[in-house]
Amino acid sequence: MSLRFASDRRTLFWAFVLFPLGPALALWRPTLLPWLAPLLLYCSYLSGVLTHNHNHVPVFRGRGVNVAYGAWLSIFYGFPIVSWVPTHNQNHHRYGNGEGDATATALHAPQDSLLAALTYPTASSRRQFPLLVRFAQGAFRSRSSYRARILAEGAALVLGHAAVLALAIALHGAKLGALVYVVALGVPASLGTYWMMLTNYLQHVGCDAKSGDDHSRNFVSPFFNWFVFQNGYHTVHHDQPNVHWSQYPELHRQRAATIQPSLNRGGMVASYVFSRYLSGEHARPSARAPLAAASENA
Repeated sequence: MSLRFASDRRTLFWAFVLFPLGPALALWRPTLLPWLAPLLLYCSYLSGVLTHNHNHVPVFRGRGVNVAYGAWLSIFYGFPIVSWVPTHNQNHHRYGNGEGDATATALHAPQDSLLAALTYPTASSRRQFPLLVRFAQGAFRSRSSYRARILAEGAALVLGHAAVLALAIALHGAKLGALVYVVALGVPASLGTYWMMLTNYLQHVGCDAKSGDDHSRNFVSPFFNWFVFQNGYHTVHHDQPNVHWSQYPELHRQRAATIQPSLNRGGMVASYVFSRYLSGEHARPSARAPLAAASENA
């Protein structure tokens, strides 16, 4: 049970306390559901962040406990987290939002707009599906360690959700119990992958995939990054994908001067999403356009 990095003590608090806290409170008292919405949505987003971090740098030293931890996270992420391997590690980090990347933002829409951002996750999921199928087929044919992860995480996901649904129905009856499950766990878990793909869009759209410095957008607010485990620092993550999340701020400070200033924004929502999509700015070209031209409207 030894941690590889002491900073992941906070990771475990989020994973084992905050993640189940919302569903547990909803099961205890369904009338709390409206008040729990911010916590449930925040944990929905963080389920993706923590699975992403664990995918790149496993939290524990031991393989078995890492598999068990991945199975636990899969319940809240809404999908076996081994899915990051073919779609993210082997695809996105290899091609970096450029040609060959199934998640490339330029494949989705010719113009960057709020509608393009919101629909990108669904379209990107369709393009990633063949990668998942081939990966699963290969894992079962070769009986690799990925096969064990697929089975463990898939079983945890199905059994975990079934157990919460059964408990909710037992406590509150079929109609209210089903509603409690859907709102407290079902919907938040189903949104886990959506938030991550939306974040990927925001961190890459309009950037220059061929540039060694300007391939990603960073959200550098310390306040924002504390709550998202430094997930706003994307350039250094692509530079060194196997570096622990706690090292991102210092690595970014060393790197920031080489990055076009318009690509270093504040918080993701307040500084970028609101000003970019909701403050009347004109839609700009997608990543098909050169960064210099695209950044004029940033």
